[in-house]
Amino acid sequence: MNATLIRKWHRKGIGKRPSDFADSMYLYEVELQCEFAQRSFGQMQEVFGVSPRNPSLLALAHMLLVCAGNVAKLITTTKDAAPKSRERAARLGDMLGFKNEKFSVVRRARNFFEHFDERMDKHIGEADGLIIQRLIQDHEPTDVAFDDGRIYRPKFMQFLNTTTWEVTLYGERFALLEVLDLLKAVRASSQAALQKMGATTTMGASSSASN
Repeated sequence: MNATLIRKWHRKGIGKRPSDFADSMYLYEVELQCEFAQRSFGQMQEVFGVSPRNPSLLALAHMLLVCAGNVAKLITTTKDAAPKSRERAARLGDMLGFKNEKFSVVRRARNFFEHFDERMDKHIGEADGLIIQRLIQDHEPTDVAFDDGRIYRPKFMQFLNTTTWEVTLYGERFALLEVLDLLKAVRASSQAALQKMGATTTMGASSSASN
């Protein structure tokens, strides 16, 4: 089955493409990833209302942070990034008014997923005592008692606190609500920039072309 698009070009022309040729498409993706993160948290609230310790809560927290990491990839840069990527990220970051340091926490969280196996190796190899792989609870326990009376201070590989909505990944804590506040601000700036370009900000198709 074929699809029919109503043409509303953001950029078109002939000859060599300028460096900012597809900025509207990058901004649209930024806006979309922010929306995905917000939807993930909305689904977390729905799941929590029915089942406060449902494993899906942790999966959705992962999804939220992955989407936030995608935003960071698009509008911030690292020293080892390709020149074209650095140029694009700097241009979009300036356009939206967000600098690299704003996303330092998001980048750290993203690294847990991009280097998942390495993080597991490191945490398991260096941690002593009781290691708990995954737990979802309304408070973070400081001590865990075994049935034989022994008491341990646990070290969590992954823990979600459903009171504060903080997720702990291999000993480092990330506040999901703070990440969401940042993404809401980025999304608003992206929508304003897209509207200034005359581009839509609804979930749909975005097009650019050159001959």
